[in-house]
This record gives sequence, C-alpha cells and structure tokens, in this order.
Amino acid sequence: MANATTLMLTVALLATPVILFTADRLPKWLQKFPIFVVGLVVILRIIAFWRVDLTDAQVVGYLPSDVTGIGTLLYVFSGPDGLMLGLLFGFAIGLSTRVNQIEEFRWSALIWVLILGWEINPDGFSTIASTSLSSLPSVLDWQSIAYPIVGLLLSSFVIPSFVHMDSTSSMKNLTSFCIIIAFTDLTNSPIAWMLLALNVHRYSALRVDAIRGISSRRRWVGLLLIFVSTLALLIYSLIQNPIPIDSPLWTSRYAFGWILVCGIAGALTPLAGFDARPRPEAWGFLTGMILAPSLLPNLTNIEAFHLPLAIIAIIMPWVGTLPEERPKLSRNRRLIECLLLILVMPVALNLSNSIPVTLLIILVILPLFFQFSTSVQEEE
Repeated sequence: MANATTLMLTVALLATPVILFTADRLPKWLQKFPIFVVGLVVILRIIAFWRVDLTDAQVVGYLPSDVTGIGTLLYVFSGPDGLMLGLLFGFAIGLSTRVNQIEEFRWSALIWVLILGWEINPDGFSTIASTSLSSLPSVLDWQSIAYPIVGLLLSSFVIPSFVHMDSTSSMKNLTSFCIIIAFTDLTNSPIAWMLLALNVHRYSALRVDAIRGISSRRRWVGLLLIFVSTLALLIYSLIQNPIPIDSPLWTSRYAFGWILVCGIAGALTPLAGFDARPRPEAWGFLTGMILAPSLLPNLTNIEAFHLPLAIIAIIMPWVGTLPEERPKLSRNRRLIECLLLILVMPVALNLSNSIPVTLLIILVILPLFFQFSTSVQEEE
C-alpha cells in the first residue's frame, strides 16, 4: 500500500495544479479530480492500517501494538505527514463542494502545491522492511480530526473570502481571520503564515483605500517610503531575532535575499498587466515578499520573517499614504501616525517573547475593524 500511496500522491502533485489552473476550460466532472485522487489515497491508508501492514512506514511509526480492529482507523491521519494528508483531504473536499471561480481555483492550486510539495514527505509513506509495532501505550491526538476540518474551511470559506474580500462583509472577513489564526496556532506552517499575511494585507489595503482614497500626486514618494521602511523593519527584525546565533544578518542572507528578490519581482508585475489593485506596485512588492517564505521554507532562518512580514503587510498600506499630497492630513498628524505605525514592529517583537504569537496577531488585526467617522480623501 505504501508504494501505491506514493504513486497517487505524485499523480496528485503533478496533475491537480494543471486541472485547477485550466478549470474554466475543462468539464465539470474533471474539476472533481482532487477529491477522487486524495480520496483514493485515504482509502489506501485505511487498508494499510486495517491490515496492520508492517512494511508501511506510517503504520509502523504511528500505530501502537495495543490497538486492533476498527480502532486502527483512527490513526490514519497520525504523524506529521498523516496530519498534512488530512489537511489535504479536507482541502479537496472543500474544492468539490462549491462552485469555484477561476481565481479561486488558481489560489487553491498554489496552496495545493505547497501542501503536497513541501509539507508532505514521501518517505513518510514509504515501504520498509517488516518491523514490529511500538509497544508504547496508544495516544490519539485531537489534531487528527482538526486538520481535515481546517483544510475544508480553507478551500470552502477562506479562499473565496480572500478572492472576494472587497464585497465580503466584515463578519465573514473576521471569521476568515479566525480560521487562519487557528491554523497558524495549530501548525505554525509557512502556508498558514502566508495565508494570514495575504488576507490581512488585502483587508488593510482595502480599508485604507476606502478611508483615504487614491491620491493623484506624490504617490511615488509613498511607494519609495514603503520600500525603504520595509527593508529597515526586516533588518531590525533580524537584529532582534531571539534565535541564539552569532550573526543573524549573515546566517539569514540567503533567506533575506530571496525575500527581496520575490518582492522586487512582485513590484514589476504591473508591467505584465497585473495593475487592477490600488497602488499595484506596493501590492505586488508586499505580496511577493509574503509568498517568499512559503515557496522556499527550508532556507536558513527564514522562519524568523513570518511574524515581521505579517506586521509589515498590515501597516505598510497606511504608511504609504502619509507622504502623498492630502490637504486634510496635517504635518503633525502624518508624523504621529508614521511614528505609531513604525513602532508596531518593535513592540510586537518584544511582546512575542512573553505572550502567544497568535494572541499578538489578534491584537494587531483588531484595529482594522474599527470604524472611522472622518475621511481624509484627496480633494479634487
């Protein structure tokens, strides 16, 4: 069963993204391919655990010897790779239970590749020499149920809310953030941090656009401030990195360079026609940086950028409006706002040592849901 599992996961990795990216040109029955292939993998896992296959790495590694009969099926999603398989299974169910638009399919394809390509190790389902089961007492973790549920919510609720955020109610957006924060707290996965930062960045950008509008003058100064401030805050976050290493800047050079390359590539996307967002260069720059850690999650010390990038994704859309020409924004107010927004990063990094990171993220996100009574849009 192990060889068949690995084969089916390989087929899922290669074929599913192509199907999702071209879903608008394919028959509807073929759009159900993800649930068919992952469902078959889960069936193979059930058979392996039911038979207690002593040549299957997952069975030997995570099925205790004191569990027999139908109780073995509770361990199908056990172990790191089993948990991510459960996440993928729930994700595939969500894709098949709703009518998705092509943009939703494409974001789903990206997350599919990240889960299956980076988070699931094929050796976890490999064939091994016959080995006896562990004699340790059976311990069943509630995460075996939580992961499929989170995967279902990601594809059926979070991604549609993200794609249609401009027309989604604040309550649905808040619910989407709660799901992603729970996912982040559960896994601390680069995928969870990517989804969190993407959602809060888009919501923050939509909020600042609705409140302050788009200035017609000095927008390039705001864009330049975003670039410089982001670079400075990332360097500061490395210097304040709690990981005990001699030179965090030097050891993180590849991760830091990769994030900057992705940011620069994203800033150039408006030249390719991706200019529908407000402030498209800033949107592309920040989005590229947010995607970078999940695309290469194994770079040295890249996990140190997860929290800083999430905070930068929230504050930078607001920072970029401060140097623009806006008659209703006084100089003193600009300076005070800039100082308060920049201070969010050092305060958050210091608090992260004493309070849970997910609680810290909640505290940073909550102000976005406050309603402002005054408008400082550009006067025509």
